[in-house]
Amino acid sequence: MRTVFAALGAFALTLATGQAGAQAVQVQVPSNVEPVRSQLTKAEVLADLHLYRAAGVYEYARTVHVFDVYTYAYKKRNATYLHLRQSPQYAQLVSELERNPRARVVANPVAASH
Repeated sequence: MRTVFAALGAFALTLATGQAGAQAVQVQVPSNVEPVRSQLTKAEVLADLHLYRAAGVYEYARTVHVFDVYTYAYKKRNATYLHLRQSPQYAQLVSELERNPRARVVANPVAASH
């Protein structure tokens, strides 16, 4: 038992010595930074969020243990999101959300055509 405590004590001393010898990195934090105002309307932000969720990116990010942008699963969902975001559906969704911000948006998966 003494050997275990001696080993733990030596390990703790090594850590403390290593940290004490490390040099601090100074970071200057400005106090006068103001947030940038978004150029997007609320309807545009909501439409973007709906497409992000419809593409499955939100669900993927919420459920994986390690978020990895290099996996096929993420790349597939992100490609779908980018496609939707650049499609005419985005503009249609924005228009609908401007008229009715509480509109219920439902994603309908479409089978791939070859």
